[in-house]
Amino acid sequence: MESEPEAKRIKTMEFPDPTDEQKVALRDEARGLGFWSWLEKYQDYEILSLFKIFDVQVPDEMKEMHPEELLPVLKYAFMMRASKRERLPQYSTVEDAVDLIRKSKNIVVLTGAGCSVSCGIPDFRSKNGIYSRLQEFDLTDPQEMFDLNYFRIRPETFYSFAHEIYPSNFKPSPSHYFIKLLEKKGKLLNNYTQNIDTLESIAGIKRVIQCHGSFATCKCIECGHTMPGKEIEADIFAKQVPICKVCPGEDKGVIKPGIVFFGEKLPLEFDMAFAQDRTQVDLLIVIGSSLKVAPVADVKDHIPSQVPQILINREALPHMRSFDIQLIGYSDAIVKELVRLLGWEQDFDFPVDQPGQPWTRGELEYVSLLIVAVAV
Repeated sequence: MESEPEAKRIKTMEFPDPTDEQKVALRDEARGLGFWSWLEKYQDYEILSLFKIFDVQVPDEMKEMHPEELLPVLKYAFMMRASKRERLPQYSTVEDAVDLIRKSKNIVVLTGAGCSVSCGIPDFRSKNGIYSRLQEFDLTDPQEMFDLNYFRIRPETFYSFAHEIYPSNFKPSPSHYFIKLLEKKGKLLNNYTQNIDTLESIAGIKRVIQCHGSFATCKCIECGHTMPGKEIEADIFAKQVPICKVCPGEDKGVIKPGIVFFGEKLPLEFDMAFAQDRTQVDLLIVIGSSLKVAPVADVKDHIPSQVPQILINREALPHMRSFDIQLIGYSDAIVKELVRLLGWEQDFDFPVDQPGQPWTRGELEYVSLLIVAVAV
C-alpha cells in the first residue's frame, strides 16, 4: 500500500496552466502512480497550483491556508477526478465492440474464473462457487482457503478441495480459443489471467501472464526446495498434505503449489509486463472476472483513460461502472457471436470435441438476442 511521505519544505514554483488534453494525460499519470507517489513527483510545485490539474477552483479563503493544510483537499480532488476512470460515451453497442476489436492492434485481455467454468472448473465467488462452502471447510472467512498464514496452520483445508481446481483433464473453452484467435490475428498484447488452471497454455496462447501463479511448480514453505507440480499430483488427488522430502531433521515442511495466496506478492513478471503494456494497449477486454482481487482488478484503472474497455461477463459489475461496453451473458456464447460478427469463423480453432459444440445458425440468432450492451 502506498505510504504517506514525510512533510517537505514549502514550494513556490507555479505549475503551468495545462491544456484540456494535458489534463487528461496528467490525471492518467496520477491514477497510475497513486496520490502520494504523484505528489512526490511534482513536489517542486506549490500545492495550490496543482489543483488546476483536476479542474478545481480553490476558494479565496483557502488560498491563505498553509500548504500542508491543503493536502487533504488536494487528495480529495484527486479521488474525485483522477482515482477512477470515466467511461467513453461514444461506445456502447455490440457493433462498437466488433469495430473496436477489428481496428485494435494491441489488445490486453484480462481473464477470470468465468472463462473456465464451462470446462468443469468451479469458480470462487458465484452462488455455488468454492467460497460458498464455508461450513464444509469449517471456515469463518472464505478467503482463508487461500490465505498463506492459514495454510501454514491448517494446510489440510486447502488440500481437501485442491483436487477440484487442479488442471488434470480439463480442456479449454471457446473463450480461451477466442483469445488464441486474437493472438493468431496479431492483435493480442498479453492475456493477464487470474486463473491457475493453465488452460491458456493448453489452448496454445503464447502471450500469457499467470498473475496468480499455477500448479506448474511447487515449493516447500520451510526450506524453499522447488520442484515440478506433477510431483505432488498424487497427494492432491488423495486429499493429503504433501511433505517435503528434502528438509533436514525430523520436522519436514509442507509443500505449497506455486499459486499466489493472499499475503504473497504477485510474480515480478506481472509488474514488468504491465509497466510496458500500459503504454501500448489500445483496447482492454475483461472476460469472466468479478474484478474484486487487487492488484489485478486495478489494471483497468491504470491504463490511459482514452483506451476503450469491454467487459464480457455473466453478470454486470455495479462496482465497476466505468466499462464502455458491457456484454452480459455466458462468455462462451458471447465470444462465438463476436467471431461470427467479425467474420472470423474459418480461423476459429475451437475443436468440435470440446465443451460448447460448434453453433448452428439458429443458435447464433438466439445467442445474439442474449447479448446485451449496457451503457453505464
